[in-house]
Amino acid sequence: MTVSVIIPVFDAAPFLGDALDSVLGQTLRELEVICVDDGSTDGSSAILAEYAARDKRVRVLTQANQGQGAARNRGLKAAQGEYVYFMDADDALADPAALSRLVAAMAGDRLEVLFFDAEMRPDAGVAVSEAVVCANSYIRKHDYAKVYTGRKLFAEMLRRREFSVSPCLMLLSRAFVESHRLRFPAERIFYEDNIFMTRVVLAAERASHRPWRLYVRKVHAGSTITSRPTLRHLRGFLACYLDVRKLLEDQTWDRSTRKALVERRVQYKLNVRRMLDDCPELLADAAGELTDAERAELAAVRHYPWPEKLANGWRCLRDHGPIYTLRRILFGRQR
Repeated sequence: MTVSVIIPVFDAAPFLGDALDSVLGQTLRELEVICVDDGSTDGSSAILAEYAARDKRVRVLTQANQGQGAARNRGLKAAQGEYVYFMDADDALADPAALSRLVAAMAGDRLEVLFFDAEMRPDAGVAVSEAVVCANSYIRKHDYAKVYTGRKLFAEMLRRREFSVSPCLMLLSRAFVESHRLRFPAERIFYEDNIFMTRVVLAAERASHRPWRLYVRKVHAGSTITSRPTLRHLRGFLACYLDVRKLLEDQTWDRSTRKALVERRVQYKLNVRRMLDDCPELLADAAGELTDAERAELAAVRHYPWPEKLANGWRCLRDHGPIYTLRRILFGRQR
């Protein structure tokens, strides 16, 4: 078995067939497709059963709804391939030779992690700005084709604002994943990908990127990037912030890695504040549903002293230039 494709499935019936066809139609035949039915309530279970009966490479695991991270962990536990690929049930692979090309590159450079790019395909009537594409780093403009340590690649991509947190845009060595016991957060939160991806790049000794747009990221009206924030979104960013803060307690990081982690910590902190600015009602929800420890951390994140404001202003000036920075100061964040 060359590749284990892990697909968490929850109420994805309208898109699931296209996703599975794009995987089963790959020129690389030595693969298994592990679909984890995460308590679907629509027709997804029947579609999975139909595909499993038709193609013996499809394995269906079922569980009560626990969230995408838990479903991916379940798939990892069952995986037998030399390489692991995560895919979302409402997206698709763009090229029938995608997995073959990735495996050849992985083997040729003896990589543990190989990143690649994606194209975005919004549904009719769903607007996706260039800013959203850039913010999610689906298309990288710089060259990272040589072999890096994961830490170096992490720092380089972050410096250029091209680090993607999507696990669907990388192929992993399963031996590497298991040797470092890499798993998604056990608790059910949004943005668990951020935590997993950071752990992956920090652990890798051989990582690289190819500018191949091998994935189709479909954007629907209910997609994460188009939906209004909820308390789960807020808790997710808070969890990401706390995870990076914990990583920074390790004193062995080199200077560039530490700087990259500090940048991530700042960004997560700002994301929490911006979410509360956009949806102040979340603060009332937080008061009733968060634990005492989470409320204390949230209060600390919301505290915004002048030295920190000045430091963030300098970052804004450095990254976006004087016109954007002045607009932010005068008019706030442009929504």
